[in-house]
Amino acid sequence: MIKVDERIEVPASRDAVWAVLADPRAVVECVEGASLGERQEDGAYDAALVVKFGPARVGFKAKVAVEYDPAAMTGSVNAKGKDGIGGTRVHSLMKFCVLERQDSPGSAVPITAEVEISGKLASLIESGANLVVKRMVASFTEKLAERVAKA
Repeated sequence: MIKVDERIEVPASRDAVWAVLADPRAVVECVEGASLGERQEDGAYDAALVVKFGPARVGFKAKVAVEYDPAAMTGSVNAKGKDGIGGTRVHSLMKFCVLERQDSPGSAVPITAEVEISGKLASLIESGANLVVKRMVASFTEKLAERVAKA
């Protein structure tokens, strides 16, 4: 089990950050290597993600369900998928909320997630997960800040 507990800081209003995070297509544009397919009848999306683990690149296809609480500015993302060769399965549940920063202008977004990995590549993924998560969070934060600045 991989646990993620991150907090990103965004120099934009809570409403501006929420507007991006409440739009799955806008979020995917902030995630390097991600793509989002059509919304299915059950409300979930087909999605894909290519993640770099050192010299290896691993592609995953997943079904992603998102839930939002606009009044509280919270959300969750539940993803179940497998890698392109079919030997590794991933299930993740991520939760986030958008908060107004108290110490300076802007917003904070605490993110928690639990990721279960099983199969052929589980040990490779789990051994490099901390570095990959830090890199992906930094990239996401930068792209999110750029996107809200343009809005």
